[in-house]
Amino acid sequence: MSTSAPFRPEIVAGDRVYLSHFDRSDAPLMARWLSDLEVTTHLGAIGQVFGIEDEEEWIERVRRDRYNPTFGIVLRDGQRLIGSLGLKGVDHKRGTAELGVCIGEKTEWGKGYGTEAIRLLVDYAFTLLGLHAIHLKHWAFNDRAHRAYLKAGFKDAGRLRSAIEVGGERHDELFMDITREDFGASRLLPQLRLTR
Repeated sequence: MSTSAPFRPEIVAGDRVYLSHFDRSDAPLMARWLSDLEVTTHLGAIGQVFGIEDEEEWIERVRRDRYNPTFGIVLRDGQRLIGSLGLKGVDHKRGTAELGVCIGEKTEWGKGYGTEAIRLLVDYAFTLLGLHAIHLKHWAFNDRAHRAYLKAGFKDAGRLRSAIEVGGERHDELFMDITREDFGASRLLPQLRLTR
């Protein structure tokens, strides 16, 4: 019996990656990512690991959540799932949300896929959800993430000093944000082919 890869619709299309839904069959791959202490430390889940059942529950939870969109990051080349990203705390009254992202495939770190995926999600948030500002937080020791966020258009917004201890050292928590004005022109809007 052969197994086939899950169908991955292009919900938000980019040049090298696209955003798609998760499938229950993604749980073993995601559990592999989240059993790597380097990955979970950079995510902020320091010292934690997650199993297949944890990931199956997470996939079901995000699939049911209609208010906080979460997507898989899929490479066009090979149609491989390499990570996830999403919005939480979506507040339509204030026009804000918090962004979270994980490139779980460490072999794909540093190639710009995270930056592209972040731009796609921010465009989606501003163009389709009508949000005005997206914020995020990360640990100061995660320089690679900080550079990706800056390249995606985020700006430094503040820091919480000595917020966490890792490896016997205290580290700051950094806060960043991007507004609709910071973001610039939408690439998603022309794809919608809206007529007047």
